[in-house]
Amino acid sequence: ADAIIISDYNYGVADHTVYDLTRQITRERSIPLLIDSRFRLGDFPNATTATPNQDEVEQLIGKDFTVEKCAALREKLGFESLLVTCGNQGMLLVEKNAEPKRIAAIGSAEPVDVTGAGDTVIAVYALGLASGLSFIEAAEIANHAGGIVVMKKGTASVSSAELLESIEANAKLDT
Repeated sequence: ADAIIISDYNYGVADHTVYDLTRQITRERSIPLLIDSRFRLGDFPNATTATPNQDEVEQLIGKDFTVEKCAALREKLGFESLLVTCGNQGMLLVEKNAEPKRIAAIGSAEPVDVTGAGDTVIAVYALGLASGLSFIEAAEIANHAGGIVVMKKGTASVSSAELLESIEANAKLDT
């Protein structure tokens, strides 16, 4: 593996023993460890990065969602970066030793179905990091993938052709 994702929904599988072993493996192999934890983000400190949504972050920092509080949370948890998904407001990436970056949402402001969007984001983000992309590059591609998936009904996937088309179409809009 070139990256490991721990996706925890508080069912007891990702306990401290599993997490400690996973951290040891990722350190030994110098590969990224990504966390997606709906209820226990604080139980997985010192991972490479995590992809909580804004509601999950607000459970930890309170309803006053600010870039500064997100940066403080990233530091407190010992992550190299924290990628917060903010629904139709896009994403917020806070990295160690870097300025926070807002990433605009891709696609329509009204999603068809958000089922699996977070899973798509972390999967594509992990693939990007495993391929040697920077946090911002991986996050931008993951943003495209998430934007595509929420426009489909039910649990959906994104093809490489759809992803490339979205990236190319939005690049043309930026020029």
